[in-house]
Amino acid sequence: MGFNDLLGNPRIRHILRSYLNNDIIPFSMIFFGPGSANMLDFAVAFSKGVNCLDMHGDFCGTCVNCVEIEKEIFLDLKVLVPDGAFYKKEQITFLVEDNFNRPIKGRRKINVLTEAHKMNENAANAFLKVLEEPALSNVFILLTDNMNALLPTIKSRCQVLNFSPLGYSEIKTSLKAKGYDEEKASLMAHLGSNIENALSMDYDEFMKKRERGFTVLNNFITQQGMESILLELYDKSKSREGFVDFFRELVNILSVMIRDLLVLKFDEHGKYIINIDYKEKLRALCRFITVEKLLFLIRKMEYLLRDIQRNLNTRILILEFVGSYTNKEVNDV
Repeated sequence: MGFNDLLGNPRIRHILRSYLNNDIIPFSMIFFGPGSANMLDFAVAFSKGVNCLDMHGDFCGTCVNCVEIEKEIFLDLKVLVPDGAFYKKEQITFLVEDNFNRPIKGRRKINVLTEAHKMNENAANAFLKVLEEPALSNVFILLTDNMNALLPTIKSRCQVLNFSPLGYSEIKTSLKAKGYDEEKASLMAHLGSNIENALSMDYDEFMKKRERGFTVLNNFITQQGMESILLELYDKSKSREGFVDFFRELVNILSVMIRDLLVLKFDEHGKYIINIDYKEKLRALCRFITVEKLLFLIRKMEYLLRDIQRNLNTRILILEFVGSYTNKEVNDV
């Protein structure tokens, strides 16, 4: 396996390969993009390229270093994840203390921080020490889907590579390679560029989330059970990070269903809808809502997600969001 075998983002593949072939290895990089952009795969591939024992334009994938990296046992590759809702200062302090230690087996040590935006102030300030005193033997790769949450002083010291989400055909091909039949792969792929863990999500889990999404959409459109929606959103909002992930996924599921409702508004046969197994349920909902209200709903959800990511008061935003869809403003749309 080489860089050409990675899914999507050919421009990023070219940049990383160019770094390796010209022996220009950035000390610190930020991989910025949606969770579905498989940025960790790119980080691992870059680690292979840096430490490959038989590098000729691309990593070989068969030398002992490449094999150990693939098996996740390579001593000079560390992939860190937040300890709970945030990175603990101790996790980052370890990187600071290890900064000037030489690699054990490879050419350079690669440190990958997933969800790098989940460094709290103490952890972020500790990490700055690494960036202010770089060691040639270390490479730091920060993965994030929220650049706004990273300190400007961290961003200014990193090479930023912007990733795009995977496309429908790329996700579908990958899912079929994992054993999903045509129908299941097609359905999951339509949502895959939006659902962050689509490539690893279990099909039954996927179906449960979609069913929950339809229930929320049905309640909004029929304006029944609004209290239960409000209570669930309030409960989820106890953790800001968890709520952002939950609501982003919900918005993405609902946006595809709303897209199907719009299709049915103009073509009752629904030849081009995505959620084909929900056709009758969606057709029934069409009686309760206009095109203008559908567009209003998706716009309000996108505004809510944007404002929450700006760290505004989550509960006030939720109350305003639910209230806006039940007040006279939307009824007059």
